[in-house]
Amino acid sequence: MTRKSLGACVLLLGLLLGTASSAYADTIAITTVNLSNLQLVPTSGSIMFLGPTSGSRTTASAAASNTATNGLFEESSNFSQSPTRAEAVTAITFASAAGVSDFPNSLFSATTNVMLSGCTCTAETEALAALHESFMIVGGSGTVNVTLSALFQSIQTLATDELSLFAASQDDLVMQVGGVDAFFFHSGFSIPSGSVNFETQRQISEIIALQFDQQYTLDIFIRANSRAAQNEIPEPATVFLLASGLGFTAGFVRKRRLKR
Repeated sequence: MTRKSLGACVLLLGLLLGTASSAYADTIAITTVNLSNLQLVPTSGSIMFLGPTSGSRTTASAAASNTATNGLFEESSNFSQSPTRAEAVTAITFASAAGVSDFPNSLFSATTNVMLSGCTCTAETEALAALHESFMIVGGSGTVNVTLSALFQSIQTLATDELSLFAASQDDLVMQVGGVDAFFFHSGFSIPSGSVNFETQRQISEIIALQFDQQYTLDIFIRANSRAAQNEIPEPATVFLLASGLGFTAGFVRKRRLKR
């Protein structure tokens, strides 16, 4: 083997080492929050929702957003809103979010997911659903107990492998009557590797003392957030093999020189 061909072999192996194949992590973060079967039931009289009457308002709102790095911006979105119902949906390459606030059907939800694969990238997605409704209790006088009830459900799923940077999930639910917290829930955690699935299901039931013929507000706020990141790391086995090849070539060159 000539010195020129040996130099070419060394150069080729060096280029292969510099462009060693890479392993990509698969990272998943999914967050879902739902509130359904919402009811306000007084022990006497009846609830009157005021809607868009003078001095009161009903506002259903929803929002969804994504942020990402490394070119994950092929975004599509859709949004619709009426005084009592709002829906927002958005999606990019590896992430999506959806928020729904549907007062007539007593349904409020926020869902987000990030699923990274085959990229060195990060992504975050968030969904919101909210309601502001005015009401009063009629058909009596004095103080009356009102039962606020609903079914609350939350699912948080995270999965990573040893090459992921992290996966994280957060969710929030706030319910207020007359500006006072009737129910509050928050859950948030992050993992560097492994997998976790956290589910919550709770039947909410709170008794609140209110006054007849007095205007109150019912406020609901739901939030879901998912975040994840993964990195590109050279495969150790590939690097070892290429380094061994370079070592073998260097040894061969040294042996040839010694013979001369």
